[in-house]
Amino acid sequence: METDILLLLSNLSNYKRFNSLIREERLTEDIRFIYRDLNNYFNELGKAEVDWLEYKAWLITLKHPQMTDERIAIVDALCDKLHTSEPVSDNATMTNLSTRYWANQISETAYRVVTGDATMEDVKEQLREYNLEVKGVEWDLESLSLSNSELLEQLQELRDAPKYSWSIPELELMLGPVSKGDFLIVGARPDGGKTTFLATQAVHFASQLNDSNCVLWCNNEESASRIRLRQTQAALNWTREEVMKDLDKSVKLFEKKVGVGKIQVMDNTSMTVFDIEAAIQACNPRVIIIDQIWKVGGFEKQTNTAVERYAKLAQYIRELAKHYGPVIGASQLDGTADNAKYPLMGTLYGSKTAVQGEADAIVTIGQSVDEGADMRFLRAPKNKLSYADNEFRSAGCAVKIDKERAQIISLLK
Repeated sequence: METDILLLLSNLSNYKRFNSLIREERLTEDIRFIYRDLNNYFNELGKAEVDWLEYKAWLITLKHPQMTDERIAIVDALCDKLHTSEPVSDNATMTNLSTRYWANQISETAYRVVTGDATMEDVKEQLREYNLEVKGVEWDLESLSLSNSELLEQLQELRDAPKYSWSIPELELMLGPVSKGDFLIVGARPDGGKTTFLATQAVHFASQLNDSNCVLWCNNEESASRIRLRQTQAALNWTREEVMKDLDKSVKLFEKKVGVGKIQVMDNTSMTVFDIEAAIQACNPRVIIIDQIWKVGGFEKQTNTAVERYAKLAQYIRELAKHYGPVIGASQLDGTADNAKYPLMGTLYGSKTAVQGEADAIVTIGQSVDEGADMRFLRAPKNKLSYADNEFRSAGCAVKIDKERAQIISLLK
């Protein structure tokens, strides 16, 4: 059990969530010695995951150089055991800590209700999150039936929610404007134009937001500097050389066109759902972009296969869309989509069918060597978006891509 706790806390996100719940004095002396320096390891080495062999060397040679030979032997054996241990297969420890974490969160919110700083809706929302994370279900008996007034309110919310248009008319016809509750997946082969697509849309969405709102770009793929460059190119229609020639000018023109702080980038190659939650709390976005969704960590302990985990992740992302605003997630397409103008949604990497079921729309970006390097073909093989034009929601279209300037170019006259 104690080694299970160390294995769970070896992830920085888990450590931040659960560390305050651990009663250090109840750990055995040897486990307690290993546990005490985890925070120092994360802070000093800037790691998001504990490498137990590295941790052992750091602990013995740098943190505690005066350690006795007896203690060194114990630390050596424990860290070697942790290094070779499989991820915790029994969910009891994780379930226990998650339950206590949410109990603490709910109790603090309940107290804030007493002081007038929160409402019972806040408590209800946290209970929903607890059920979704710990039990893997979401339930609310009151929502099983709707009165006429509640139905009217929900329809009004759908009608009056802010809507965000796309940068080119082809997408506007195919998908219609997107709004809160919409979850879209954009898939393409490597170098197929996903980043250019996302950059052009992020810039276009951001220009439609109020000054206090932003687009949150969750990046776990390319470097943050390259993402920022592509966004700047998309906004200014400039080449890399033009942007780099005068960076001060480029930034000022970008902010003038898009707005200051309108696109927030969270850059973390080992990003988890908890990191996304923290970023959302920090900037309160109205549109969320996740690149790549299948690489986001989370739900490993609650599922047995990669496909099940991906499905759970898609369910979580759909909840984000319902609570904060439209979510656009990028994904790879598998090798069967090579040289295909209009790939099928079954080519989404590692998804089977569960992920497709969660998305409101799936947009594939195809290309063909016979059509030219600058041609791309867009189609939505799944499209349940409310404001899509019925004549075009299932139609494909051809567009041009200008990678040098990060532009998606309409061919409609």
